[in-house]
Amino acid sequence: MKKAALITGASSGIGAATAIEFAKNGYFVYLMGRDKERLAEVAIQCRSGASIMSCDITDTKAVDKRLNEMLTTKIHKIEVIVNNAGIFDRHTTEEGTDDIWLKEFNVNLLGPVRITRAFFPYFKENGGGSIVNVSSTLGLRPQGPTSAYSAVKAAMVNWTSSLAIEGGAHKIRANCVCPGIVETPIHGGGSMEHMNSFQPLGRVGQPHDIAKAIYFLGSEQSSWTTGAILAVDGGINLL
Repeated sequence: MKKAALITGASSGIGAATAIEFAKNGYFVYLMGRDKERLAEVAIQCRSGASIMSCDITDTKAVDKRLNEMLTTKIHKIEVIVNNAGIFDRHTTEEGTDDIWLKEFNVNLLGPVRITRAFFPYFKENGGGSIVNVSSTLGLRPQGPTSAYSAVKAAMVNWTSSLAIEGGAHKIRANCVCPGIVETPIHGGGSMEHMNSFQPLGRVGQPHDIAKAIYFLGSEQSSWTTGAILAVDGGINLL
């Protein structure tokens, strides 16, 4: 049975690069995202095989249906889930309405929780598994008007630690990658030249920089690593 990985938010940026990285290393990849056409484009680049799961992570019925299909067909052995789907809003506490906070929470935390919860019984039955959560350096140290985003990403960091404790006895590993500024659609609108100018390594990150870290933590390359919180940020968190 071929090993497989589920990547959410796989239609672009870090998620797409992560899917391609896992595929390069022999994994069949399940691509979850909202944009079916872009998912199809990513799938073409995944030479070891891919399946498209077009749905919104906050649509519980659609997600549950897709996960049930994946977990019951048993065509592949799913070893890794990468909780990457997310949104990014710039609001201060004063500006952030209840709707903004709830949207951040539902997409960036509750969605990943639901997916992970669905996989726990499967991982227990199949001798373990690996979970990689994609948080942010803003979840480690908030900067600028990002109250809701930073708070929810900090919650993801701490939730990862809880998962590592809960899953250890069942050989379920949980780790977290915290990207800095990465050139993706989520950081659109800013001047790359300006952002490059204050990076300790002289440039912002690229999706493949994060994808390689996610692959390391998700795969057997880090089989004795769980509960790790890895900042992949070019050193920006040191400033």
